[in-house]
Amino acid sequence: MTAPQQPAQEPVPPPPPRQFAAQAQAVAAAQDAEISAVTPALAAFVTAVLAYARTGGRVAGLPLTVAKKIGYYGAVVAVLSAIADRAMDEQRTWSGKRAAEELWLGTDVGREAGVQAGLAVLAHAAKAIAREARVDEATGGSPGVSLPGEPYDPQAAEHAKSYSDPEKIALPVVQSTRHAAQLAAAAEAGWTRKTWVDKGDARVRVNHAFLGSKNYEYHVVALDEPFVTLDGNKLWYPGDTSAPVHEWMRCRCWLRLSR
Repeated sequence: MTAPQQPAQEPVPPPPPRQFAAQAQAVAAAQDAEISAVTPALAAFVTAVLAYARTGGRVAGLPLTVAKKIGYYGAVVAVLSAIADRAMDEQRTWSGKRAAEELWLGTDVGREAGVQAGLAVLAHAAKAIAREARVDEATGGSPGVSLPGEPYDPQAAEHAKSYSDPEKIALPVVQSTRHAAQLAAAAEAGWTRKTWVDKGDARVRVNHAFLGSKNYEYHVVALDEPFVTLDGNKLWYPGDTSAPVHEWMRCRCWLRLSR
């Protein structure tokens, strides 16, 4: 007697990805897109700073003052505003309906904060370029890297490349603009907490791996408090240029904000 055939079973579909994984992928994709979008404006920024530095102009003052003095403000402010707006749109997408409505209240504040944060990164880079990439014909440093009256320094010339390369400064500009905008909008909406999220790979620096760990006391902090690294450095968000440069340069971490 032939045994009855069992009906073919449908393959069990894999479980849907956790929201965190999907959100992490979306954040990474958005960041890559923003880096591509901002690079042409940063090329104009580098050109303007180099031209200004070669006239002997002094780079000093607040980020907005530096931007207008050198003449790159118009080339980058619209781009920074667009990055901030898209970051806040992204934040609303990953929030519930009520939370998304709350975030609209902080749109203008968030955009302004994002622009100012992006300009702060550029001011930092401009000062480095002006100091390390000024042609000093008098000392024969063509294309010398020095301040007037200082000898040509080949090591300074090599170091200056990281600041004068638009693709290398694009990441901190995007990071700072996005996170400052999202944080300011959330604060305006009355949200209370922020969580540090790292990329979870071998490239994450030790300080940021601790910030990204649920077991670390500064993994989740109040919105109006900074994250604190193992060696005591304080960051308001990934890409925060108020911290030492080794904490924000090439940082790929991101924030999760909550009510």
